[in-house]
Amino acid sequence: MLDLTNNPLSAAFATVCVLLLLKAQILAAATAATRGKLKKFINEEDARWLGGEYVNPDDDRVQRIFRAHRNDLENLLPFFAGGALYLASGASVAVGIVYFSIFLFARYGHTYAYLKRKARLRRDAFTAGWLVNMVMSLHAASAILIKTVA
Repeated sequence: MLDLTNNPLSAAFATVCVLLLLKAQILAAATAATRGKLKKFINEEDARWLGGEYVNPDDDRVQRIFRAHRNDLENLLPFFAGGALYLASGASVAVGIVYFSIFLFARYGHTYAYLKRKARLRRDAFTAGWLVNMVMSLHAASAILIKTVA
């Protein structure tokens, strides 16, 4: 179990995870709410039940939110795994907080850029988050390997 009271790195990781999970859940709800607002549904039974139109494919406004949500899910799982390994590795607390912070801002920036159709910002935010996952995971692996060999 994580000691969130005496370990600032664990507390930072838990806080970032909660903020990222909340954002992902808000995107999930926004997808459904946009479908309801437009009265356009991708399932025939939903269209009948909610008095709307059956559409395939989904409206572009719904698809944009859905793609941002899917991109979150594709990126959060590696971050959660890499962050947990980083915590377990005993590597630097300060560097870990920097990794977690950059990833958090990158994912929020990516969502903003996706929804506002800002391609370069979306690319840059995605790249920053991807690089954090790669470097943080390699940092964790090297810290674990060094402790194992020593």
